[in-house]
Amino acid sequence: MALKILILTPRIPFPLRDGGSIAMNQTLEGYIEQGCEVSLLALNTSRHWVDEASLPALYKKLVHFESVYIKTDVNPLSAFFNLFTDKSYNVERFVNKQIEQCLIRLLQIETFDIIQFESIYTAPYLKTARKYSDARCVCRVHNIEHLIWQRLTENEKSYLKKKYLQLLTNRLYNYEMDVIKQFDLLLPISTKEEAFFNEQKLNRCIYLPFGIQERDIDTSNIPFDENSCYHIGSMDWAPNIEGVQWFLEEIWSKASVLLPEVTFYLAGKNMPPSLLSKENKQIDVVGEVDDFVQFSLEKNIMIVPLLSGAGIRVKILEAMSLGKTIITTTIGAEGIGGTHKKNILICDTVDEFVETIQFCFHEREQAKKIGLQAKAFVNTYFQKHKIYTDIIKQLTALVNA
Repeated sequence: MALKILILTPRIPFPLRDGGSIAMNQTLEGYIEQGCEVSLLALNTSRHWVDEASLPALYKKLVHFESVYIKTDVNPLSAFFNLFTDKSYNVERFVNKQIEQCLIRLLQIETFDIIQFESIYTAPYLKTARKYSDARCVCRVHNIEHLIWQRLTENEKSYLKKKYLQLLTNRLYNYEMDVIKQFDLLLPISTKEEAFFNEQKLNRCIYLPFGIQERDIDTSNIPFDENSCYHIGSMDWAPNIEGVQWFLEEIWSKASVLLPEVTFYLAGKNMPPSLLSKENKQIDVVGEVDDFVQFSLEKNIMIVPLLSGAGIRVKILEAMSLGKTIITTTIGAEGIGGTHKKNILICDTVDEFVETIQFCFHEREQAKKIGLQAKAFVNTYFQKHKIYTDIIKQLTALVNA
């Protein structure tokens, strides 16, 4: 008998231009392909607002789909008054009475086996789900959220901002550690999250990684710039901004002099003015692109210079599936399980980055081999069909327990 699954997402997972949206969209696809009856209740946030008329055919396969507009922008006044509470401001921005009412209405007319909460930012609605449904409630853990903010805090130079970030981090930590215990099951997206929550002994975990659909793309008609490297990601996400600024100021300023024929392409939505102003003859600030796959296939080396963040970098896995050679940090490679110099290149210092970028353009065949081995690696360990076949068995056992 097909599982009836309701998924709550902190935004509509479309268009597929960032790792979170790609991962949540794949969950919809994976469950539907396994024959589940899937419904979706999505927060349509001010930051990631989507016109429902633009949604793809996948949404017609949902039993029920509803989105509710919610303004999640940081509000200085509400942030100030939040200081006098003990609540996490990061989470409070996702609390909305209309969403709660919509969830109640849906649970009163439909019966579900599983209610899946995508990230702890949808967890404020867990109590409502428990009150109006007997479904098993599971949380898809995309990141150890407080760890992202802890790393941002540690890297912050301003004393006052550092103190405020530490307050946000502490409150987010308290909320995360408490709410995680209240689910019936956790579905961490990477082995790092799985290990962390298992170590804390807060709840049972089943590893649900991002899955890769093996690709066979004809690239004969796709223009390829061999003298290029690139970064692509949401440029309103603090770890991306932090990492790219560091890369441009400390690394590319040196590497570009040594490789005058190479251009660095910077792509992603919501590009901040501080990065738009960096454009020059060796830095092309592309901004938002329509097609991640097409853009990646046109470029050579992918750069992911993360200094903070948590979870798994879905864009890295996607790029690996395309046979791209990737240079990233230890933090960027977390949860993937790749091997340095075999299927991924890991650098943590300015000198390591500069040397590795030079290697990729001076030893092109060796760099290309690393990309091909990356493709073989993800096709072996992140196979989408197997991942979702296995997880449905686990969820069915949870429902029947």
